[in-house]
Amino acid sequence: MRFQPGLLAGIFSLLLMSDAIAQTSTPSSPGLTARELRKQDRQVCTAQSVQKNIARRDRAEFVRQCMADRQGERKVAARALRKQDRQKCTEQSVQQNVSRRNRAEFVRKCMANRQGERRAAAPR
Repeated sequence: MRFQPGLLAGIFSLLLMSDAIAQTSTPSSPGLTARELRKQDRQVCTAQSVQKNIARRDRAEFVRQCMADRQGERKVAARALRKQDRQKCTEQSVQQNVSRRNRAEFVRKCMANRQGERRAAAPR
């Protein structure tokens, strides 16, 4: 009888800890990880090198260059998206008559909200 409250408390704490660990172990980013993107790029670029009949000795350089080009395209697209978000948020701050000293913070929060919405809408 004396050990029952201690036993119940121990089981309860284990349940809470396992729940907390399960919540923190789920990935927060909905899209592909950097490792998965590199793997996908490598597969696509290797397939392209075979299709273009690149000599085996030149294939590594071709794959490296192809992967760098693909990564560059993704970065350019992300930069353009951020620029578009910044412009829309700045326009919104002007429309809402946000004071100049609060405008930077407003734009920062607006961009964070837009990015969060985009991540939530992305397919998993």
